Amino acid sequence: MKAFKIKTHRPGQTYQAPHFFILSKGNNAGKPSVSEFTNSFVITVKSEKQAHQLYWICNILYSGHYFRTRLCGSVIPFIRIGEVQSLLERMILNYEGHHWNGRFQALEKLEQLIKVLQHQQNCINQYKLLLMQSYQLDRD
Repeated sequence: MKAFKIKTHRPGQTYQAPHFFILSKGNNAGKPSVSEFTNSFVITVKSEKQAHQLYWICNILYSGHYFRTRLCGSVIPFIRIGEVQSLLERMILNYEGHHWNGRFQALEKLEQLIKVLQHQQNCINQYKLLLMQSYQLDRD
């Protein structure tokens, strides 16, 4: 995998190159997303394939709490751009396609399963609410 560029995202700015965002402040600092965050870094690469691979490497690092140990600040935790860059560079040096690709696929399946389960939980909560509202508790 080739080099990437990381810089602080400015809201409203658009990017031509393939890119994704990493949350920089709060307890979820390090969380990658394809949609922009207010307080985030943007990572740009040369191809969609590289963006996809780097996105899932970041997702693995976030899920494994690798960013959490690098948080600074006592009131609002944040992660420094240099910390993110050095961690990603170290992971890219250790990148072996077959080793990471299995993890990418497993994590993608888990993310899809989480979405399905969250949808099911929302449906159950709505059903429970409707069930309780269907009783006429204020009968005369």
